[in-house]
Amino acid sequence: MHLVTRALLTAGLFGLVAGTPGLARAEESEPDEPAEHAVRPGPRRDELPPPSARTNAVLVGSAVTAGWYGLALGSSFLWPDAVGAHDLRIPVAGPWMALSHTGCGHVSDCSTVIVVLRAIATSLDAVGQAGGLAVVGEGLFLPTREPERAPTHATNFRFYPSFDAEKGGLHFGLSGVF
Repeated sequence: MHLVTRALLTAGLFGLVAGTPGLARAEESEPDEPAEHAVRPGPRRDELPPPSARTNAVLVGSAVTAGWYGLALGSSFLWPDAVGAHDLRIPVAGPWMALSHTGCGHVSDCSTVIVVLRAIATSLDAVGQAGGLAVVGEGLFLPTREPERAPTHATNFRFYPSFDAEKGGLHFGLSGVF
C-alpha cells in the first residue's frame, strides 16, 4: 500500500476509536451549576413564540428572497453582456450558476477588480436568496405555543340547585348564571 493511503486509513481508524463513547471517559467532577440551572431538552410551552410568529417569518423570508432576486434580475438586465448575466434571471439557483462562470469571458478590456467585485456581489445575492428561503422554512416548521382561545359560553354556565320544603309541599329548582 502507498504511504498516503496507510496514513489516511490510520487517521480514520484513530478518529473512529477516539469518537467511541465507551472509550473516551471524562473525569467526574462536581457540577458547577445547581440543578435548577440544568440544561433542558427544549423550551417550555410558555417560552415559545405566539402563532403569529410563523406568518411573520414566512412573510419576512419571502420578502428577503424577493428583494435579493430583484437585485439579481435588475443587474442582469443592466449588464446583459456580463458573464453569467443570463443565469441571474433564474431564482435561487441562478446566482450559484453564475458563480461557476465568473471571469472575463470574451471581453477584451476586463480587469481583475471588476471580476472580483462581480463575484462578491453574486455571492452576496446567492446567500441572500438562500437565506430568505431558510427563514421561510423556519417559519413553516417553527414550534409555537397554543393559540389563546376565548372562553366558550359552556364554561361560563353555573347552575345552582335549590330545594324548599314548606307546609304545602316540596319545591325543587334549578337556577343558573350564564
